[in-house]
Amino acid sequence: MGLIMEYFPPISLLALCWCILFCLIHFFRLVKLGKVKELSEKSGDVTASIVYSNTSAMLPNQKESAYKHLPTFTAGVIFHLGTFLSLLFFVSFVFKAFTIHLLMIYWWQVSTFLTCFLFVSLLCGFSLFLKRIFSKKLKPFSNLDDYFSIGIVILFQLFCFSVFAINTTIAIFGSGEWAKAFYNLMDEIGVTNGNRIEFYRHLFWNIIDITYLGIYVTGIILFLYLPFGKLKHVVYYFAARYHLGFFYGWRNTWPPRKKEKQ
Repeated sequence: MGLIMEYFPPISLLALCWCILFCLIHFFRLVKLGKVKELSEKSGDVTASIVYSNTSAMLPNQKESAYKHLPTFTAGVIFHLGTFLSLLFFVSFVFKAFTIHLLMIYWWQVSTFLTCFLFVSLLCGFSLFLKRIFSKKLKPFSNLDDYFSIGIVILFQLFCFSVFAINTTIAIFGSGEWAKAFYNLMDEIGVTNGNRIEFYRHLFWNIIDITYLGIYVTGIILFLYLPFGKLKHVVYYFAARYHLGFFYGWRNTWPPRKKEKQ
Protein backbone atom coordinates (compact mmCIF):
# COMPACT_ATOMS: atom_id res chain seq x y z
CA MET A 1 0.00 0.00 0.00
CA GLY A 2 2.91 2.34 0.76
CA LEU A 3 4.27 2.05 -2.78
CA ILE A 4 0.84 2.68 -4.27
CA MET A 5 0.23 5.73 -2.08
CA GLU A 6 3.70 7.12 -2.82
CA TYR A 7 3.78 7.04 -6.61
CA PHE A 8 0.26 6.75 -7.95
CA PRO A 9 -1.33 9.92 -6.45
CA PRO A 10 1.12 12.31 -8.21
CA ILE A 11 0.78 10.31 -11.45
CA SER A 12 -3.00 10.56 -11.09
CA LEU A 13 -2.75 14.32 -10.60
CA LEU A 14 -0.64 14.63 -13.74
CA ALA A 15 -3.16 12.53 -15.69
CA LEU A 16 -6.02 14.69 -14.38
CA CYS A 17 -4.18 17.90 -15.35
CA TRP A 18 -3.52 16.40 -18.80
CA CYS A 19 -7.23 15.63 -19.15
CA ILE A 20 -8.33 19.11 -18.03
CA LEU A 21 -5.78 20.81 -20.29
CA PHE A 22 -6.92 19.03 -23.45
CA CYS A 23 -10.60 19.40 -22.53
CA LEU A 24 -10.00 23.14 -22.20
CA ILE A 25 -8.33 23.11 -25.63
CA HIS A 26 -11.46 21.47 -27.06
CA PHE A 27 -13.62 24.02 -25.24
CA PHE A 28 -11.72 27.10 -26.44
CA ARG A 29 -11.65 25.67 -29.95
CA LEU A 30 -15.45 25.52 -29.82
CA VAL A 31 -15.66 29.04 -28.43
CA LYS A 32 -13.35 30.30 -31.20
CA LEU A 33 -15.64 28.83 -33.85
CA GLY A 34 -18.41 31.03 -32.47
CA LYS A 35 -22.08 31.00 -33.31
CA VAL A 36 -23.50 29.78 -36.56
CA LYS A 37 -24.06 32.65 -38.98
CA GLU A 38 -27.75 32.57 -39.70
CA LEU A 39 -28.94 34.00 -43.01
CA SER A 40 -32.62 33.81 -42.15
CA GLU A 41 -34.47 36.40 -40.08
CA LYS A 42 -34.77 35.66 -36.38
CA SER A 43 -38.31 34.77 -35.35
CA GLY A 44 -38.05 33.12 -31.90
CA ASP A 45 -36.56 33.24 -28.42
CA VAL A 46 -33.07 31.77 -28.66
CA THR A 47 -32.38 31.88 -24.90
CA ALA A 48 -35.57 30.03 -24.00
CA SER A 49 -34.81 27.48 -26.69
CA ILE A 50 -31.31 26.82 -25.34
CA VAL A 51 -32.75 26.30 -21.85
CA TYR A 52 -35.36 23.94 -23.30
CA SER A 53 -32.64 22.09 -25.24
CA ASN A 54 -30.83 21.27 -21.98
CA THR A 55 -33.91 20.49 -19.88
CA SER A 56 -37.28 19.34 -21.21
CA ALA A 57 -35.89 18.32 -24.59
CA MET A 58 -33.71 15.76 -22.84
CA LEU A 59 -36.68 13.91 -21.36
CA PRO A 60 -37.35 10.50 -22.92
CA ASN A 61 -40.82 11.44 -24.12
CA GLN A 62 -39.24 14.15 -26.29
CA LYS A 63 -36.65 11.90 -27.93
CA GLU A 64 -37.66 9.17 -30.35
CA SER A 65 -34.41 7.28 -29.73
CA ALA A 66 -35.27 7.25 -26.01
CA TYR A 67 -39.00 6.53 -25.75
CA LYS A 68 -38.66 3.66 -28.23
CA HIS A 69 -35.81 2.18 -26.16
CA LEU A 70 -36.66 3.06 -22.56
CA PRO A 71 -34.65 0.24 -20.91
CA THR A 72 -31.52 1.29 -22.81
CA PHE A 73 -32.15 4.97 -22.02
CA THR A 74 -32.61 4.20 -18.30
CA ALA A 75 -29.51 2.01 -18.22
CA GLY A 76 -27.52 4.80 -19.86
CA VAL A 77 -28.66 7.37 -17.29
CA ILE A 78 -27.80 5.08 -14.36
CA PHE A 79 -24.42 4.20 -15.90
CA HIS A 80 -23.57 7.89 -16.32
CA LEU A 81 -24.56 8.64 -12.71
CA GLY A 82 -22.39 5.75 -11.52
CA THR A 83 -19.47 7.18 -13.50
CA PHE A 84 -19.89 10.63 -11.92
CA LEU A 85 -20.01 9.10 -8.42
CA SER A 86 -16.89 7.06 -9.12
CA LEU A 87 -15.05 10.13 -10.43
CA LEU A 88 -16.08 12.11 -7.34
CA PHE A 89 -14.71 9.36 -5.12
CA PHE A 90 -11.48 9.10 -7.11
CA VAL A 91 -10.81 12.84 -7.22
CA SER A 92 -11.64 13.26 -3.52
CA PHE A 93 -9.13 10.55 -2.67
CA VAL A 94 -6.37 11.88 -4.92
CA PHE A 95 -6.83 15.45 -3.66
CA LYS A 96 -7.16 14.22 -0.09
CA ALA A 97 -10.59 15.83 0.26
CA PHE A 98 -11.12 13.73 3.37
CA THR A 99 -14.50 15.24 4.25
CA ILE A 100 -16.04 13.78 1.09
CA HIS A 101 -13.86 10.67 1.14
CA LEU A 102 -14.60 9.77 4.75
CA LEU A 103 -18.30 10.43 4.23
CA MET A 104 -18.39 8.06 1.25
CA ILE A 105 -16.30 5.35 2.92
CA TYR A 106 -16.71 5.34 6.67
CA TRP A 107 -20.31 6.41 7.08
CA TRP A 108 -21.53 2.90 6.42
CA GLN A 109 -25.09 3.93 5.46
CA VAL A 110 -23.68 6.06 2.62
CA SER A 111 -21.18 3.36 1.71
CA THR A 112 -23.97 0.77 1.58
CA PHE A 113 -26.08 2.97 -0.70
CA LEU A 114 -23.13 3.60 -3.02
CA THR A 115 -22.31 -0.12 -3.08
CA CYS A 116 -25.85 -0.96 -4.19
CA PHE A 117 -26.03 1.90 -6.69
CA LEU A 118 -22.67 1.11 -8.30
CA PHE A 119 -23.64 -2.56 -8.49
CA VAL A 120 -26.74 -1.59 -10.49
CA SER A 121 -24.66 0.86 -12.54
CA LEU A 122 -22.17 -1.90 -13.39
CA LEU A 123 -24.99 -4.18 -14.51
CA CYS A 124 -26.32 -1.39 -16.73
CA GLY A 125 -22.88 -0.66 -18.17
CA PHE A 126 -22.19 -4.32 -18.84
CA SER A 127 -25.58 -4.75 -20.53
CA LEU A 128 -24.90 -1.73 -22.76
CA PHE A 129 -21.48 -3.16 -23.60
CA LEU A 130 -22.98 -6.51 -24.58
CA LYS A 131 -25.73 -4.82 -26.59
CA ARG A 132 -23.13 -2.91 -28.57
CA ILE A 133 -21.31 -6.15 -29.30
CA PHE A 134 -24.27 -8.31 -30.27
CA SER A 135 -26.87 -5.87 -31.60
CA LYS A 136 -27.13 -6.11 -35.38
CA LYS A 137 -28.18 -2.45 -35.50
CA LEU A 138 -25.35 -1.11 -33.30
CA LYS A 139 -22.49 -3.35 -34.35
CA PRO A 140 -21.96 -1.77 -37.82
CA PHE A 141 -21.64 1.69 -36.19
CA SER A 142 -19.30 0.58 -33.41
CA ASN A 143 -15.53 0.70 -33.48
CA LEU A 144 -12.57 0.06 -31.19
CA ASP A 145 -12.98 3.46 -29.53
CA ASP A 146 -16.55 2.61 -28.48
CA TYR A 147 -15.56 -0.72 -26.93
CA PHE A 148 -12.46 0.62 -25.20
CA SER A 149 -14.22 3.71 -23.80
CA ILE A 150 -17.10 1.75 -22.31
CA GLY A 151 -14.76 -1.00 -21.11
CA ILE A 152 -12.37 1.30 -19.22
CA VAL A 153 -15.28 3.09 -17.54
CA ILE A 154 -16.78 -0.26 -16.47
CA LEU A 155 -13.43 -1.35 -14.99
CA PHE A 156 -13.03 2.00 -13.22
CA GLN A 157 -16.49 1.68 -11.68
CA LEU A 158 -15.78 -1.94 -10.76
CA PHE A 159 -12.76 -1.05 -8.63
CA CYS A 160 -14.58 1.88 -6.99
CA PHE A 161 -17.48 -0.46 -6.26
CA SER A 162 -15.02 -2.90 -4.68
CA VAL A 163 -13.87 -0.29 -2.15
CA PHE A 164 -17.43 0.47 -1.08
CA ALA A 165 -18.31 -3.23 -1.02
CA ILE A 166 -15.34 -4.05 1.23
CA ASN A 167 -16.24 -1.30 3.70
CA THR A 168 -19.91 -2.23 3.68
CA THR A 169 -19.06 -5.89 4.28
CA ILE A 170 -16.83 -4.99 7.21
CA ALA A 171 -19.50 -2.69 8.68
CA ILE A 172 -22.27 -5.28 8.41
CA PHE A 173 -20.44 -8.56 9.05
CA GLY A 174 -17.48 -7.36 11.12
CA SER A 175 -19.21 -7.81 14.46
CA GLY A 176 -21.89 -9.86 16.17
CA GLU A 177 -22.89 -13.39 15.20
CA TRP A 178 -21.42 -13.11 11.69
CA ALA A 179 -18.00 -12.30 13.14
CA LYS A 180 -18.20 -15.17 15.63
CA ALA A 181 -19.07 -17.62 12.85
CA PHE A 182 -16.11 -16.36 10.80
CA TYR A 183 -13.76 -16.72 13.76
CA ASN A 184 -14.95 -20.28 14.31
CA LEU A 185 -14.32 -21.05 10.65
CA MET A 186 -10.80 -19.67 10.95
CA ASP A 187 -10.18 -21.94 13.95
CA GLU A 188 -11.41 -24.98 12.03
CA ILE A 189 -9.03 -24.39 9.11
CA GLY A 190 -6.09 -23.84 11.44
CA VAL A 191 -5.95 -20.07 11.80
CA THR A 192 -5.58 -20.00 15.59
CA ASN A 193 -5.47 -17.07 17.98
CA GLY A 194 -1.70 -16.93 17.71
CA ASN A 195 -1.64 -15.98 14.02
CA ARG A 196 -5.20 -14.80 13.42
CA ILE A 197 -4.37 -11.10 13.62
CA GLU A 198 -1.49 -11.50 11.19
CA PHE A 199 -3.70 -13.48 8.82
CA TYR A 200 -6.42 -10.81 8.87
CA ARG A 201 -3.91 -8.05 8.42
CA HIS A 202 -2.33 -9.63 5.33
CA LEU A 203 -5.67 -10.65 3.85
CA PHE A 204 -7.20 -7.21 4.35
CA TRP A 205 -4.28 -5.19 3.06
CA ASN A 206 -3.72 -7.45 0.06
CA ILE A 207 -7.33 -6.94 -1.00
CA ILE A 208 -7.11 -3.19 -0.37
CA ASP A 209 -3.81 -2.96 -2.30
CA ILE A 210 -5.25 -4.70 -5.34
CA THR A 211 -8.42 -2.60 -5.23
CA TYR A 212 -6.70 0.77 -4.95
CA LEU A 213 -4.09 -0.21 -7.51
CA GLY A 214 -6.94 -1.01 -9.90
CA ILE A 215 -8.61 2.34 -9.18
CA TYR A 216 -5.40 4.26 -9.83
CA VAL A 217 -4.45 2.37 -13.01
CA THR A 218 -7.91 2.56 -14.58
CA GLY A 219 -8.33 6.18 -13.44
CA ILE A 220 -5.02 7.22 -14.98
CA ILE A 221 -5.83 5.46 -18.27
CA LEU A 222 -9.30 7.04 -18.24
CA PHE A 223 -7.95 10.57 -17.78
CA LEU A 224 -5.22 10.13 -20.37
CA TYR A 225 -7.60 8.76 -22.99
CA LEU A 226 -10.69 10.89 -22.31
CA PRO A 227 -9.71 13.96 -24.41
CA PHE A 228 -9.06 11.87 -27.52
CA GLY A 229 -11.81 9.26 -27.69
CA LYS A 230 -15.59 9.36 -27.63
CA LEU A 231 -15.47 10.24 -23.94
CA LYS A 232 -14.64 13.81 -24.89
CA HIS A 233 -18.37 14.25 -25.46
CA VAL A 234 -18.25 15.47 -21.85
CA VAL A 235 -17.21 18.76 -23.50
CA TYR A 236 -19.00 18.54 -26.85
CA TYR A 237 -22.33 17.61 -25.29
CA PHE A 238 -22.88 21.15 -24.01
CA ALA A 239 -21.82 22.74 -27.29
CA ALA A 240 -24.12 20.41 -29.22
CA ARG A 241 -27.12 21.22 -27.00
CA TYR A 242 -26.34 24.94 -27.24
CA HIS A 243 -26.21 24.96 -31.04
CA LEU A 244 -29.30 22.77 -31.27
CA GLY A 245 -31.20 25.17 -29.05
CA PHE A 246 -29.87 28.16 -30.97
CA PHE A 247 -30.88 26.67 -34.33
CA TYR A 248 -34.46 25.83 -33.37
CA GLY A 249 -34.93 28.91 -31.20
CA TRP A 250 -33.91 31.18 -34.07
CA ARG A 251 -36.64 29.61 -36.18
CA ASN A 252 -39.23 29.72 -33.37
CA THR A 253 -39.53 25.92 -33.33
CA TRP A 254 -38.33 25.52 -29.73
CA PRO A 255 -39.68 25.73 -27.12
CA PRO A 256 -42.78 24.07 -28.61
CA ARG A 257 -45.91 26.15 -28.28
CA LYS A 258 -48.76 24.78 -26.23
CA LYS A 259 -51.68 23.67 -28.32
CA GLU A 260 -54.66 25.94 -27.93
CA LYS A 261 -57.82 24.27 -26.75
CA GLN A 262 -60.55 24.17 -29.34
